[in-house]
Amino acid sequence: MYFTIVNAAIGVFFLFLIIIGLLLRYNSFLPINLIGILIVIAAVYLDRTDNLLPGNIILIMLALIIIFISDMIFIFRDFKEEVSEEQARKLKRYLALKNSSEHFKLIREEEIIKADLSSRKGTAIADRVQALELIKQGNQFFLEGNYQEALEKYDLSCNLVESSVGYLNQSGVLLQSGQYEDAFVLAQKAEKLKPRFYEAVLNQAVTLEKMNRLDEALKKYEAASKLKPDDYEIWFCLANVYFKLEKYADAIRYFDKALQLDGKYFQAWYLKGVCLQRMGKMGDALRCFENGVQLKPRHAKSFFRIGNILTALDRDSEAIVAYEKSIRLNADDEVSWNNLGVVLNKIGKIKDAIKCYDRAIKIDPKYAEAWFNRALAYDTLGKWVRALESYEQFLRHAPTSMKRRKETAKKRIGEIKSKLKARKKLNLPTLTKLVKSKKRVEAQKS
Repeated sequence: MYFTIVNAAIGVFFLFLIIIGLLLRYNSFLPINLIGILIVIAAVYLDRTDNLLPGNIILIMLALIIIFISDMIFIFRDFKEEVSEEQARKLKRYLALKNSSEHFKLIREEEIIKADLSSRKGTAIADRVQALELIKQGNQFFLEGNYQEALEKYDLSCNLVESSVGYLNQSGVLLQSGQYEDAFVLAQKAEKLKPRFYEAVLNQAVTLEKMNRLDEALKKYEAASKLKPDDYEIWFCLANVYFKLEKYADAIRYFDKALQLDGKYFQAWYLKGVCLQRMGKMGDALRCFENGVQLKPRHAKSFFRIGNILTALDRDSEAIVAYEKSIRLNADDEVSWNNLGVVLNKIGKIKDAIKCYDRAIKIDPKYAEAWFNRALAYDTLGKWVRALESYEQFLRHAPTSMKRRKETAKKRIGEIKSKLKARKKLNLPTLTKLVKSKKRVEAQKS
């Protein structure tokens, strides 16, 4: 009895890992834990048929231990955030804010700061020591989010000993604070003190991009790429500017360069997919988004875009699964609810589609597209009163860009009102006849 209970518990554990693997798309969990379940079933069967010999027990125990060890290896591999050698080097060299996707740089590595200060000939050793200490203090304040204090420390350091790192880090703080003009000036000062200073050129490029001076930003990023062609980040930055300029073929070329250097760069896969999608290359775009969700399996926008592509390719059942995943990850995205409704409507599940449109409207009562789709769905079902209400709500919230749909809505409103009016007229004489017939029947009875 106890043997069965223990094996049942082990079997449930393996099943749990299989479910986790399916949900998070960690495919390595599936075969090994499926084998584990089969071993548990075999053990229970042998026990029930009195064929469980001591030798079999030892083999079963060894097999289960191997599976548990394999699971630990997969958990460590799949759930651990892997840090490549290049990423480790960057973490040592630069200050990094948590959850930041910015590309400008501040130097943190003490050896680089010391070398920079030592290159300033004619300065007293005591001043260089104090300048180093001030930069280190500024770095700490920056990491704590105290940008004003950080800026003051870097400024005091540069007053003692002018340094390219001191000016560079000031430019980084100003970029973080949104003071782009001053950030640009200080990044230029850093480059003037130290020509071919990659980080100074990069910070200038980022500043120009922030100010939407995209053509100038491109030139600076290109200059930076010549200084450090083996840095995937600079190629991504170049690609991102071309993306903003809607030059998608150029953007893809540079996203590919970034991915050649770092194939696990999620944002490059995602934006490359967007470029391909906008160019109408749906199959290639789909592969990019699929590669992306392998790296970041909880990215709702990726599943949303996968759903859009699958809908365009008439792979409706797969599109529904993708939209449902997107909604599970972000239930407040009205566009995902609307698009799921569109696919359900497409395959004839109109009532389910209406529920999706209702959810989208609940999230955003001014979402014109959901009102229009809801109106069409009720119109199809012949529920004219509700269709009329939805068309009117659509017209109330629709932007001028929806000119064609507005014309359709106005036309249908007129047609539905005519039908409702005709039905009302038809119903009045019918009701009168029913009343007279009822009176005749009652008279005959009396």
